[in-house]
Amino acid sequence: MARVKVPRLQPEVRLRNWPAGRVSQLKLFLGHLEQAIGISLAAQVEQSPKRKFSEFVPKIVSQSITLDVEFREIRFFFDVPRGQKNLLFYEFDISLTEGFFNLDRFASPDPSYVFAGLEDGQKYFIRARVVTKNGEVGPFSDAQNGTTPAAQAFGIYDGTEFEVRVIDSVFYPWQVVWERTYTAIGGKSYYSLDYDVSVFQKYTADGNVEWADLEFKWMDKSPSSDPIFEQVGQTFNVTTYSTNGVYSQAPFYEFAVTTNNFYTPLVMPGQWDNAKRGTFVQKFQTLEAGAHTLRLEANMITNHNSPEFKNDFVFSSGGQVLYAADVGVFVKNFSIFEALVE
Repeated sequence: MARVKVPRLQPEVRLRNWPAGRVSQLKLFLGHLEQAIGISLAAQVEQSPKRKFSEFVPKIVSQSITLDVEFREIRFFFDVPRGQKNLLFYEFDISLTEGFFNLDRFASPDPSYVFAGLEDGQKYFIRARVVTKNGEVGPFSDAQNGTTPAAQAFGIYDGTEFEVRVIDSVFYPWQVVWERTYTAIGGKSYYSLDYDVSVFQKYTADGNVEWADLEFKWMDKSPSSDPIFEQVGQTFNVTTYSTNGVYSQAPFYEFAVTTNNFYTPLVMPGQWDNAKRGTFVQKFQTLEAGAHTLRLEANMITNHNSPEFKNDFVFSSGGQVLYAADVGVFVKNFSIFEALVE
């Protein structure tokens, strides 16, 4: 009698010894392969003349079905029927009519399906059934229905330009550099405003540095807070300076801007007349429905000991850093977008 040897897995091919990245790639590949095979087999069974109804194929009962309705999509999933050993895949029907007179049919090897790209505010009917390897089908489940939420979207673009001179003032520490009224529909918003920043005085003689540290923040006067403005989002820090000096540490640009805690990537320093630009962004704030007044405010920072602002210049000869130089803030291109799901 012949003996058959069954090779054992070598340690180097066992999943537990694989790097996490390779295991994830393998799982992803197998998932795609399984889905492709399921779709291919579904197409073959759909065209097979042997396909027929069988009372031995179990029905998906309503108690095991769950329907999740989200924005423009419905997720239909259920517990796998017991006792079904030759399962091939599941069929899912979706229709705008309870009688499924006009329907779209989908197949999946998994007991779940996400119907995406649906219309807002529509009532959909969904059912599912089992298909076996032999091309036999069971009865459809009882129809489940769900209504997608209505959605609204609204947006504004305003290219108006504003320019404000921000000064070091103990009487008006926070100064308004931009303001705009807006009527919200009560949805989640994304709004932004482009900016240019520069010190007013280019530089002085003897290698002096004109320097200013600024804070910016978004303010909102909503229907419930009126007449008080409330800060929304984080505070942004911007440093601007100019010099004609030469320093021993490293070559120094004639004009530069640095930013901290900022959404926008830094722009490399350039010539004085080359504006340094960025964008202040407030993302995903839910706006109360009604009239709002949005503001952008700036404050001159007088404490320069903060690590995020500190720069230790080593002067080659003479010169000094002149802090709290007046700053020109130039803003334009206000954009706002709102999305509301009811």
